[in-house]
Amino acid sequence: MSYCSVQDLRAEGLDEEKYSDEKLEKLVKLSCDFIDKVTGQFFEPRELTLRLDGRGGRILSLPYPLINAEFIEVDGEVISGFVIYNRLEDRPYPKIYRDKRWPAGKLNITVKGTWGYVEEDGSTPEDIKRISRKLAIYNFPDLSDTEAQEDKNLRGLLVSETTDGHSYKLAEDSVNNLYSGSITGDTEIDGILRAYSRSKIRLGIA
Repeated sequence: MSYCSVQDLRAEGLDEEKYSDEKLEKLVKLSCDFIDKVTGQFFEPRELTLRLDGRGGRILSLPYPLINAEFIEVDGEVISGFVIYNRLEDRPYPKIYRDKRWPAGKLNITVKGTWGYVEEDGSTPEDIKRISRKLAIYNFPDLSDTEAQEDKNLRGLLVSETTDGHSYKLAEDSVNNLYSGSITGDTEIDGILRAYSRSKIRLGIA
């Protein structure tokens, strides 16, 4: 799953004569990978099993929003009697509350379920879809075209690329600049990336 599609880029005016489907698929992937890396989030439902540290409190903070839990184990025992905070307003600080304290330990809590920073119906937020299209079109040009790279300058987003092998490396500065400066040079994109960025939380904090 991607946050935008080849058809979305075609609708923005990228014709088949200059941009093949294969090329656009690479631009879409690069755009989505960049969004995930900079925000520390993902914006589609994903089945994951995570192991977390318990810290002895009643609140277990999570690295990503938990849409629903298949099961939660504490020290190898499946538990019940917990509340998942997964409303839209909870997305920036996802957590699970339990009347009984989460016992302190290293990787002693296992949560298996569906995760993702998504809308209530499970879809990707519209502003994430929009900036994924903008990134693909304006920030990641035809990567085999040296002149296009120079013209658009990639705004510091790429540090290396291998045309034939289709290998790309995102600039670490793009992540480091999340709060300290411009990320892409586009104020709309930068604002949305900041708004959805995962906070630096302590997992399992009481």
